[in-house]
Amino acid sequence: MKVLLLGKLRSVCRWVEDIAEDLTLAGHIVHLMPYRDIRIHKSIERLMLWPAIGAPLAVAIARRMHRLAPDLVLAIGPFQWFPPALFQHLSQVRSRPPMIAWIGDMFTEQAASIAALFDAVAYTDSGLVALHNRFGFRPPAAYVPLAASRSLAALAGPHAAWASHLAFVATPTEQRRAMLAGMADPVDVFGPGWQHASGLAQHERSGRRVGPAELLDIYDSHLGVLNIRHEVNVLNGLNQRHFAPYVLGRPVVTDAQPDVTRCFEPGHEMLVYRHVEELNEIYARLQRNPDLACRIGVAGRRRVLAQHTYAHRLDTIAALAGIKDQHMET
Repeated sequence: MKVLLLGKLRSVCRWVEDIAEDLTLAGHIVHLMPYRDIRIHKSIERLMLWPAIGAPLAVAIARRMHRLAPDLVLAIGPFQWFPPALFQHLSQVRSRPPMIAWIGDMFTEQAASIAALFDAVAYTDSGLVALHNRFGFRPPAAYVPLAASRSLAALAGPHAAWASHLAFVATPTEQRRAMLAGMADPVDVFGPGWQHASGLAQHERSGRRVGPAELLDIYDSHLGVLNIRHEVNVLNGLNQRHFAPYVLGRPVVTDAQPDVTRCFEPGHEMLVYRHVEELNEIYARLQRNPDLACRIGVAGRRRVLAQHTYAHRLDTIAALAGIKDQHMET
C-alpha cells in the first residue's frame, strides 16, 4: 500500500517515525510529510498555513498528494495539533484518497470541526471512541490501539545484564507520584520533573529527557517496565509502554486499564495491578523469581509481533477506509 503519512516529527514518543519505519519494513511505500517539526518556530509554521497568503504548506502537501497518488492519507496526533487550514485544503481536493485521522489524546466537543474534515477517525483508546460518539462527531470512529515498530530492536544497544529494579520512563502527574510514593521497593524513574518530586526518596530518579536509543537500553537492562496511567490524557487506553518493551522481550507491569484485555492476556503476557498493594506484591514476586519476568517477556513479545505492530494497525485502518487486501508483509 502507498501511504501519505502526516504528523509531528521529533516528538518525545516518536509515534510518527515508528509508524513509518514499521510500515516500510512490512513492504509498504510511506511518504512522510510533517505538519509540525520542533526545529521550526511555531510562528513560521502558522505563516506557512495562513490562508491570507494562500497557505503555501497546504498547497505543497496537496500537490505532493496528487503526484504520489497514495492509497491512503493518514494523519497522526491529537486533534489540537492538527492545523485546520491544512486539512480543510486537503479535504477539498478532488479525487483525493481516503483521509483518516489517528488520535491518541483527550479532546473536547470543539474538535468537531476538525473531525468532520476526515472520512473516518481511529482512536487509540476505546473511551475516546465513546466520547466521539457522545459528542455526535460526523465521521465513523473505530478503536485502533497503539502498537510497536519492529525497527526498535535495531536501535537498542548490546544486551546488558538485567537490574533488579523496574524502570519507569514518563512525565510526572499527581496519580503517578501517588502510586510511586506507596511503593515499598525502589524503581528507577526517568524523565524531566522527577528530580523535584517529593516523597519519593526510595526511588532512583533521573530528571533528564531520555532519547529513543537510551529508552530502549533502559527497557532492555531492567527487570521489567512499569506503567502508570496518565490520568489527564487516558480514559481506557494503552500507551506505547504497553507495546515497545516487548520488542526487546521485556515484561510490562501495568495498572488495570479496561483496554488491556483487548490486547493482552493478563498474568500470561502482562502483569496487571489494581492498587498499590497489589503492585508491591507483583514487584516482590518478580524480584524473587526473575524467570517469571522472562516468561512474561517472551509471551508478550510473541503477542506483539503476531498482532500489535504498526503494520497490523494499517490493516485495520485500511479496512476502516474501505481498502481491502492491502497488507504487503514479507
